[in-house]
Amino acid sequence: MSGFAPDIALSALFQRNAAARPGDCALIAADGRYTYAEAANAVAHLAAQIASFGLPARSSVALLLPNGCELVLSLLAVMQCGHIPVPMPVAWRKSDLVRACREAEAAALITTAHFSDERLPELAAKAAIEVFELSFPCAFGAGLPDGILPLSISGEAVTVAASPSPGIATLHPSPGGVSFSLHGDEELLAAGLGVMLAADMRNGDSVVSAVAPSNLAGLGSGFVPWLLCGGTFSLLSDIPEHIDASGERCHVVAPAPLLETMCAAAAAPLASAIGVHFAGTAETGGVDIVAERVVDAFAVAEICLIALPREDRAQPRMIPLGHIQAGNGAAAPVVVETSISESGRMLVRGAMIAKDAVGESGWCDTGYASVSSGPSGFAILPPDEIVAIGALRFSFPDMERRILAAALVSSVETIADPVLGSRLVIRSERPAETSRALLDAGLPRIIASAVRKADNARTAAG
Repeated sequence: MSGFAPDIALSALFQRNAAARPGDCALIAADGRYTYAEAANAVAHLAAQIASFGLPARSSVALLLPNGCELVLSLLAVMQCGHIPVPMPVAWRKSDLVRACREAEAAALITTAHFSDERLPELAAKAAIEVFELSFPCAFGAGLPDGILPLSISGEAVTVAASPSPGIATLHPSPGGVSFSLHGDEELLAAGLGVMLAADMRNGDSVVSAVAPSNLAGLGSGFVPWLLCGGTFSLLSDIPEHIDASGERCHVVAPAPLLETMCAAAAAPLASAIGVHFAGTAETGGVDIVAERVVDAFAVAEICLIALPREDRAQPRMIPLGHIQAGNGAAAPVVVETSISESGRMLVRGAMIAKDAVGESGWCDTGYASVSSGPSGFAILPPDEIVAIGALRFSFPDMERRILAAALVSSVETIADPVLGSRLVIRSERPAETSRALLDAGLPRIIASAVRKADNARTAAG
């Protein structure tokens, strides 16, 4: 590591918290509740099972898991073994999973039978048949298909010597499908520290997150701040009717368009409300949020996460030009530095940026356009070819090509959505048949559900 942060691994932060407060609640989600002692035991037990595979050091391990305890425990266990966890969306179907596993050169895959009506183990088994490197497809739960190795979280802990992990790999859309960015501990700590200090998170604070730790935004806004603070990490799969924020300082993390709705469920005033922006700078509510601070966290692809506390509750701040520090004061560390290229694109460099993403100029070109630039900073827009539907991002040209190859459609377009950021609209003369064809071709359900009846007049005009 450089001088930004002490030479400490994320897995070591977890072990520190477990030793300091073993009886305190560490994790809460729909799939369980764990004290720090229970979570540490589960991580050790799971790490022993992964170590028994005999994978080469620094192997990639795909995680096809929903936002819950199994995902967090698996992240920690894979890292403890010295491997690279690679979270993947549970919304994917076989073709996407196969492409991603090949790109990541995944040697193992961990999924679960404990997820709604989706049969993720069957999906993993089908993917393993087509991906030569994927030797160890595994799953939590019972009734697993042939070829899937059973994993368990509960059981006797076996000590596994901790090995340094290169970090966590996250995926991002590219013209050919997906690519991966490897984030080392220093880069993840820079992202998490920026959010933690912007939100004034303190030792023992609770974090409630509706953003899964499966991308840089989810890792930096929830997972890493939880490790730094040592409180309770609550993971949500749906907007709750009630958030118990009484008796402790609580921070809520949600996609920016859903932040007000999420915070309205809090039973007591919040320490902070953190809205994650996946589609660039957008106007979002915040006036009615009952919290000490409202923070905007701008996810710039899988490159960086810029957290800024709001000065005006009504709208997000502009992104400053130059050094962005974690906290206030001259001694506060710089987590990222921004600039604007001659063509008007956002450039970044600093502790949060992966070294292989930096060009010869010493800057990383994000591909994001800077707009409304002025003395107070600038707003950002993602590249036109990248579409964000909530936290799901994909290359529009690539998705359009796959849709047109799978079914006869009249048009494919994106429209703005006040909640999701964008929506995909697919026009077809036979919507039901088209939806089935898209599913049969392996496209995600959220894509197949975007099919609408074609407007005849519109089709004729086209």
